[in-house]
Formats: sequence, C-alpha cells, structure tokens
Amino acid sequence: MHDDTQARLAILETLNRYAWSYDTRDLDSMRACFTADGVFHATLAGHEGWGPFEGREAVVGWLSDVMRTQNDQRRHCISNVVFHELDAARAVVDSYLLLTAVEDGALRVVCTGTYRDELVREAGTWRIRRKTLALDNGF
Repeated sequence: MHDDTQARLAILETLNRYAWSYDTRDLDSMRACFTADGVFHATLAGHEGWGPFEGREAVVGWLSDVMRTQNDQRRHCISNVVFHELDAARAVVDSYLLLTAVEDGALRVVCTGTYRDELVREAGTWRIRRKTLALDNGF
C-alpha cells in the first residue's frame, strides 16, 4: 500500500472547498472543484430529485439558481468521510452532510444526507467528477 496521506488531505480539501464555496457563494471557487465533465445528481426519498446536471457549467449554473432562492446563511458541514477507493488518479469517497442555516438570528437544521463523490486527479489537482447527494429530508 502506498503512502496516500497527501492524496487524502488534498481530497478532503476539495470537498471542504466545495462546501465553503457554496456557503460564501464563490462560484469561481466552486467551478474549480469540478472537472469539465463533472456531474451532480441529488436524490430525495419519495421525490424524483434533481439532475443529473452534466458538465461543470451546468452544475454551477444549477447551484447558482438554487442559491438565488435562499436568503439565509447556509453552512454545509461535511463529516464522517470514508474512502472506498483511492489510487494515484481516482478516489471514491462517502461523507455525511449536515446543512444548517441562520436567518434573522435564528439557527435551524435545514437537512441531512450523504454525499458520494468520485474524484480524479487532473494536473496534480483533485477535482470532483461525480457528486451524488442523497437527502434524508426535503428543504
């Protein structure tokens, strides 16, 4: 087994950068988290879900549209990260989502769910090729 500590840290950085980018509405930073052919698909039990949105610009465009409907301050908390596959060029990672929001000084839990991310290494940078969000509840 090769020493993959640097790869794991870089992948965690990409996942966290995605969350920060959403919460700060930094679309350029979010764009950099995905490959050009990146895909995002969100599911919700009992609902057909959203997507899949195919291609970096489609993903960022959809997320930007969602942001415009939100007047609160979102915080995407990613935790319990588990690596299922990892080699020098590709990784598959699961994690939990706890999404909170503050509006008019009131804190609430918006939703919970799980992410499955497939990442690839492009020119030394780990980027999300496929992100699947399975929500536990609607928001």
